[in-house]
Amino acid sequence: MEAPLQTPVFDGEGPFRAVLWHESAIDPLFDPAEPERWFAPEERAALAALGLNAKRRREWLAARVALKSLLVADGVARRPADAIVRKDARGCPRVVVWEADTGRYEEIACSLSHSAPFVFCAYARGRAAAVGVDVEPRTMRLSFLRRKFLSPEDRMLPKDDAAGDDTLIWSFKESLSKLLGTGWGCGFPNLQCRETDPGSCELVDAAGVARPGRYRWFGRWAVTATWQSPEPPAPPAPLPERSLFDRLTRASRLRRLRAARRLAAEASGFPATRPPDPF
Repeated sequence: MEAPLQTPVFDGEGPFRAVLWHESAIDPLFDPAEPERWFAPEERAALAALGLNAKRRREWLAARVALKSLLVADGVARRPADAIVRKDARGCPRVVVWEADTGRYEEIACSLSHSAPFVFCAYARGRAAAVGVDVEPRTMRLSFLRRKFLSPEDRMLPKDDAAGDDTLIWSFKESLSKLLGTGWGCGFPNLQCRETDPGSCELVDAAGVARPGRYRWFGRWAVTATWQSPEPPAPPAPLPERSLFDRLTRASRLRRLRAARRLAAEASGFPATRPPDPF
């Protein structure tokens, strides 16, 4: 299946929103003469730092215009420039939504990927949610590099497409490494990818934590996503159980407290209880 210029992917699959764009989709949206409409000053400085490298500038612009368009369409940000894409200490992108007139500030996990002519981006829904995505062309090159990224536990359902399976496994491990914030430093052979159903995989990191994954083909391009759901709120702590002595003496303690309040009210000249309403 070929992707149109803008395609939502994996809607309703997890706590995230993702969209696949063709690079040409940004042309009617982004005006180089008005970068301030889309980007904050720090982002414009990052774009200028790319110099005259047309390919990198195109990828950088396409990924961020796609992500900001999705955030505005979903009502997460009012304007593209209010959604600032920054890198954290590990080099992972995050969206900072900052509205100067209202003082609203929110940080959102996101993930960006590009493989010309496509860009694939996603943002997580929920404070503790995270997402990692990747877009990868089907290629025989990965079949010659299998020892660099395969794990003995990697398993794909039989489909007589070794190159496609290798592409999916590589792409899933790219997505998981982005979610973890480690990049290639995690060691791809330490990650496991097991296909459980067509289009669905279970991904396991080096610590043994399993996460769900989804994939879809657009022509010869595979898109993959994995996510981490926000943790459910902790249940309220149970009230401490009263001892038998407390339960037996509670009535007498309440009687003494009421008597003390009545004496204090009489000494001050005020009634111990509210007088009845005359009306």
